[in-house]
Amino acid sequence: MDIAIYQIDPEKDRDSVIFSDYEQMADRRGTEKVDAAIYGKVFEGTVEENGLEGIYQAFNCGRPEGFRGRSMSVSDIVEVRDPDNGGPSFYYCDTIGFRKTDFEPEKAAEMKSPTIRVVLCEPGQTARIAEIGTELEDLQSAVGGYIETYYPFSEDVCIVCNDEGKLNGMSPCRAIFGEEREVVDIIFGPFFICDCSKPEFGSLTEEQLERYCDMFRYPERYYRAGGAIIAEPYAPVRETEAVR
Repeated sequence: MDIAIYQIDPEKDRDSVIFSDYEQMADRRGTEKVDAAIYGKVFEGTVEENGLEGIYQAFNCGRPEGFRGRSMSVSDIVEVRDPDNGGPSFYYCDTIGFRKTDFEPEKAAEMKSPTIRVVLCEPGQTARIAEIGTELEDLQSAVGGYIETYYPFSEDVCIVCNDEGKLNGMSPCRAIFGEEREVVDIIFGPFFICDCSKPEFGSLTEEQLERYCDMFRYPERYYRAGGAIIAEPYAPVRETEAVR
């Protein structure tokens, strides 16, 4: 079967219909029409299961490859694509079984990519292009703790860093400069640079990857001179060179 699965984004759920059966959803919204705009696509592909109950078991009890959502539950939408019988049909996961419903998939958010390509900067290391996961635990692992976003650029690109990097003893990593090349901030701990033009973090373009990798290429040492903080880039010594 060729299917797609949609789940409610809690941050968009103003009527508190997540995990509600069909009648509760209709009562809380004042209409039986499902609001596709609060849903996001969490799976798209072909499955071996035949029938909605088989799909429910597969996605409630397990995590099939490519599935990016939580365990399948009440309020989820299953799209069954059957071009031989007039196109897709949509089914609301109810307390018991499924209920066929109208759904506007074009209003739902697209499935989040499992990974993104970013520029990763680490203290004492040369900046590099990296591929990281988009789950919260993956983002936190990349920066070594809780994440914080910083927007020093004029385009829709942001820095994602450790929220407590300056407080928990992390080493200084890179400076952020103002228009006159003065140091306006120093980021402590590892961070990455990614696209932020959408609600979810995204990959940088090839041009951006190259440009930001060059911009933050080398780690820096910091010292004070004339009342100002100076950031001095240096090329890190490779381990093979250090042991000679």
